[in-house]
Amino acid sequence: MLFCLLCAVLVLGWAPAPAASLYTGEAVIGAEDAAQEPALRALDEVLTRLTGISDRSLVDELGLDRSVLRLLVSSEQRIRRPVLGPDDQPRTDELRLRIDFDPGGIDGLLARNGLPRLGRERPAVLLWLAVEDESGVEMQGDAYLEQAITEQARRLGLDVVRPLGDLIDLADIDVSDIRGGFLDSAEASARRYGTQLIAMLDLRQLDEDWAARWFWRLDGRDAGLQLEAEERSVAVAAGMEQILGAIAERFAVVADAEHASQRRVLVRGIEGEVQYAEVLRHLEGLGAVSDVLVLGARGTELELQLRLRSPGLEDGLALGGVLAIEERRMDGSLLLRLIR
Repeated sequence: MLFCLLCAVLVLGWAPAPAASLYTGEAVIGAEDAAQEPALRALDEVLTRLTGISDRSLVDELGLDRSVLRLLVSSEQRIRRPVLGPDDQPRTDELRLRIDFDPGGIDGLLARNGLPRLGRERPAVLLWLAVEDESGVEMQGDAYLEQAITEQARRLGLDVVRPLGDLIDLADIDVSDIRGGFLDSAEASARRYGTQLIAMLDLRQLDEDWAARWFWRLDGRDAGLQLEAEERSVAVAAGMEQILGAIAERFAVVADAEHASQRRVLVRGIEGEVQYAEVLRHLEGLGAVSDVLVLGARGTELELQLRLRSPGLEDGLALGGVLAIEERRMDGSLLLRLIR
């Protein structure tokens, strides 16, 4: 059985595959207000996404330059992205430099500098909107606002879910709940959409600026942010950066290669080679895991030894939604069950 499993794994190609998008940065080419060249700005984007640090440039703080880039860049290309203006009218497409950075090199850079790392296991964000302008109050944004949310979700590595706003949603929540920051009213919708973080944005047009009030709840803790901005996109970016910071504060860990630990796990409920490969891919991709060794396979059970680069294994499992912890044994091992 074990021999067949290993052969199937090799055929299916379950090599460790960190979420590539986490290590892909973009930067506008020819941006007039840019203090750095595009490649370094793309690197800064990746470092922000992985650490949750958005209030300063880590490229500048760490003194990174083109000599470092040569060691970190896997590939690069130029792309064009259509961009809408605040009036929903198309503007000239943005020319961007997109760079795929080497995950191992980036992780090593963070570890050597004692910086936290937030892996791909991140709570999905359910975002409710209340937008007031000269035409009234709506629970949805126009194309420009939705584009701003999508772009910031990409930049920050956040999984942002926008509710349908159908009768099921509206039975539990309305505009006054969002404007008042009554997060309890969104608990039912969070369960409906399978999200772990609730966020609300109350956006109101002033004479020339926009007033924004953000509210969010993570792990039962509520927080918020108030600001004014000339552009709605700025208000969106500021709030989503704060949300990423809150997630990083809760889930990011600092790698300690010198004191890496190991943990044995037993996974039950696996049926067939596809599920075996799914479990292995998932564990290989967890931020806390650096290596996975198959110890044995018996029937529907798979025994594994995980080498950990940092704490946070159980948080990663809880957020991943693939494996559930059924038992923590006295010897420190975990009994896991595949979630269907």
